[in-house]
Amino acid sequence: MCRQTKPIKGPRKDKLSILLTSSSFHCTDEKDEKGPLAPSKKSVCLTIAVVIVLLTISERILRYIITTYFTHLHPVLEIEENQHILARHIGVDAVACYTISTLGYMNRHILSDVFTTDRKAVEKSSPSHVRIYNYQPEAHRILLIFLAYQIKNTHDSWVWNDGAIFIAHHIFAGLTAWFGMYPGIASMYGLFFMGMSEISTCVLCLLANFDPRYGVPGLDTAFPMTKIVLAVIFAVVFFIIRVMAWPVFAYHFLFDSIEVLKRNTVKETSEVKFALKMMVGSCIGLTALQILWFGEIIVVAKAEIAAMS
Repeated sequence: MCRQTKPIKGPRKDKLSILLTSSSFHCTDEKDEKGPLAPSKKSVCLTIAVVIVLLTISERILRYIITTYFTHLHPVLEIEENQHILARHIGVDAVACYTISTLGYMNRHILSDVFTTDRKAVEKSSPSHVRIYNYQPEAHRILLIFLAYQIKNTHDSWVWNDGAIFIAHHIFAGLTAWFGMYPGIASMYGLFFMGMSEISTCVLCLLANFDPRYGVPGLDTAFPMTKIVLAVIFAVVFFIIRVMAWPVFAYHFLFDSIEVLKRNTVKETSEVKFALKMMVGSCIGLTALQILWFGEIIVVAKAEIAAMS
């Protein structure tokens, strides 16, 4: 006979808490009878502030490590501005993306029913509205960290003058994450789109250090093999995650969203409809961009190979 595991019991929903552990996202009502429930907005906002502080500390630690232990490797690393650029891309961007992608991968079993091209099999597993409205504690955790990262990212893009497009992207992505938490729609799909898929972004953040515009000028010539290795890893991971897996999850998310938007129950409030329509538009646009970006990767790869030969 199989041994039954006790359900995870977290804090009461009305209790102000810093949400860092898995159990803290399994909230209960005031009587400890219903759950798991999403944590309060106050607890989420408090935790977002804590995560931003942790990312800032990580950035400062990376600055110290680079300044203390790596400046002797090449003159390009002796420049203070270059040290700060590396600390940003590694200590903030790569750390944040690695964290949420790891959490997404650890909870990939939740997505097992939709990781197939067989739409009929997905529909048999559960109705569309269940997948859209069902609360997933681990997805809520990922969305919270993702939103905190986008707030920090927006600030950094402003400071480093990345441009309006980057700032707009970070704000839009952050809003999408918030809608995933409140009113709480399609959070299950957030496990992939804002979780697992960010593993390719993690590698891209490391590769960005070698970009002459957004990274460290001269780093590509100082460490050419490192750049090549990262570029190859990025291309492979991007193809697996963004070209092969992404369309599968996008396909089911779009069908589920359309089915929910056709409903006319008390759950389909104006806020829910607005958020879901925004997510649908974002999903369609980003799915098309994955193919476009992969085409650009191939073009750049050919140019790099030609230059090497």
